[in-house]
Amino acid sequence: MAAGPTVQAVLFASVFTLAAGRAPLAADGVDVETFLGPGLVLSATMQRAFDTTGGLIMFDKLEAGGLRDILGAPLSPMEILAGYLTATVAMSVTVGLGIWLVMTPFGMGVPAHPAAALFFMTAAAGAFSLLGLIAAVFSETWNGFVAKENFALLPLIFLGGTFFPLAAVPDGVWRAVLQANPVHYLIDGFRWAVAGRPESDPLKDTLIALVLSAGAFATAARLLTTGRKLKP
Repeated sequence: MAAGPTVQAVLFASVFTLAAGRAPLAADGVDVETFLGPGLVLSATMQRAFDTTGGLIMFDKLEAGGLRDILGAPLSPMEILAGYLTATVAMSVTVGLGIWLVMTPFGMGVPAHPAAALFFMTAAAGAFSLLGLIAAVFSETWNGFVAKENFALLPLIFLGGTFFPLAAVPDGVWRAVLQANPVHYLIDGFRWAVAGRPESDPLKDTLIALVLSAGAFATAARLLTTGRKLKP
């Protein structure tokens, strides 16, 4: 299950490293490997979390018909949500740590701030697990779910600072758009925790991670409580 994200991360790291060598990527002199590694690890973690929870909901909705049984079980909506969330976060963080080990040759060593690294990885996995659930609730078909991933999730990740520093974007509309992307702050916070090199204030990164997680949790909890688009 982790082979796909791992291969993708290694391919991205290899291509960018071969193309840029060890030339500084940012104003503070950080090299390509040190910059790319944390972004690729967290991006893979977020994608896996989104796919897992969303895929489970879609399968139960469309294929197995088991979602009605889950909603009808003697469990509260919060207990159901906690089950999905706990399982997905545990799996996604495990996948992320596995990719971290594989990415060791590409600058992923011992984190500068281990507790902060675990926080940002867990917060990112939790937020995107919940967003995957929300996307699945509002998807009538598998194609609809995949479209939300391709046209909403991936642009957020790719334009969130995974491959380039914000400082490389000229002042103007595009920089404002990128600064409004919450994924930028998740990746920046994780990059600071791993390499000790933030672009934004780590406290701001932390607050945005908490707000994003809380907002996604509240929305997912509301959907499960009301049963909108879930109950016949």
